[in-house]
Parts: sequence; structure tokens; C-alpha cells
Amino acid sequence: MKVIRNSWIVRFFLCISLVLLIAVSAAAEGNPYDKAVNAYMKKDYKTAIPYLKEYVEKNADPYAYYLLGYAYYELKNHTESVKYFKEAYTLDPNISYLSVKKHISAKK
Repeated sequence: MKVIRNSWIVRFFLCISLVLLIAVSAAAEGNPYDKAVNAYMKKDYKTAIPYLKEYVEKNADPYAYYLLGYAYYELKNHTESVKYFKEAYTLDPNISYLSVKKHISAKK
């Protein structure tokens, strides 16, 4: 009788764990910042830009502004690049390419 109850408990916790894992995975896929970083890391700057713009509309994040500036820089749109770099430096005067790179690595 104990073995049956224990196996039921194990199955129950496995199911709960699976549901939570799926929920967390789905939430991460829907996050514009995560989508932007994934595209940015693949050097797909045209895809990253709309996600970053969506993200910064709701979050004053210097890292996201810096990534936007750099994405525009890579696409040779220097006017937009300067605009977003200025915003990043306004929020965090000490931000740098290395700090952004470290921040992205810590998120993964």
C-alpha cells in the first residue's frame, strides 16, 4: 500500500514540475527582451530592433537602450544609434559594451 501511495506522490510532483517548466518556457518566449537578445546574438539586428523598442516603451532599461543603439549602428543608421546610446548613458553613465555583454551573459 505504501509503495502505491509513494508512486502516486512522485507522479504528482513530476506532473506539477512539468507544468511549471512549460509555463516558464512559454513566458520566456513571449518576453520581447529575450526575443531581442536572441536575435541580437545572431546578428539579426532588424529583428531585434522592434522587440527592443517594444521593451523600452515599458521599461527604462539602459541595457536595452544600448542594444538598440548598437543594433542601429550595425545597420549604419547613425542618427537613431546616437539617440539610443544617449538614452542608455543618461540612465547609466557607466554603461559600456563589456557591461552589456556581461549582463546578457548573466541572463542566459
